[in-house]
Amino acid sequence: MTLLDVPFADVRGDTLRWSLAPIACTPLASCSVRLGDGLTVTLSVLGASHQVVVRRDDRPILHETVACGIAEAGPLPAAHAEGAYSLGSYVATLEPDELAERASELVERLEGRTDAVVAHFPGDPHAVTALALDELGEQQISWSTWHTYPQTGEIVATVTSYRPEEGARV
Repeated sequence: MTLLDVPFADVRGDTLRWSLAPIACTPLASCSVRLGDGLTVTLSVLGASHQVVVRRDDRPILHETVACGIAEAGPLPAAHAEGAYSLGSYVATLEPDELAERASELVERLEGRTDAVVAHFPGDPHAVTALALDELGEQQISWSTWHTYPQTGEIVATVTSYRPEEGARV
């Protein structure tokens, strides 16, 4: 787990925006996983949430950014499918004790994985953004993300699937 030295940039789930456009972002924490056939997946925690970039031979073929403050992005959809890409998202509103328990379980479950990144924001031990690869392969890549907002009792989760063989770009 990475302990960050920056405050939360987003304050509740409904402020999250989503884009597949290549948006330049500076990650606060990230990990890259190399797959076969020249594929690399980079999972990044941003000050405003997350970005995933899939590359083939170091050329980006997919950008997924979920963050607040992206002017050219739309609201985070509950479901979206476009060609080789699909995304599902949901928001759970929990009591403080349940959110704390779920955030702690998430951190524990992902700790030590080389295909996941977990970042803890200062000010609340349960303010966490995490990303993890679920399925890796030349045929299909899938990942999950979690964003906890203790101040509103929310956990925003996404599940994404991408089939890189079905097209160079989304």
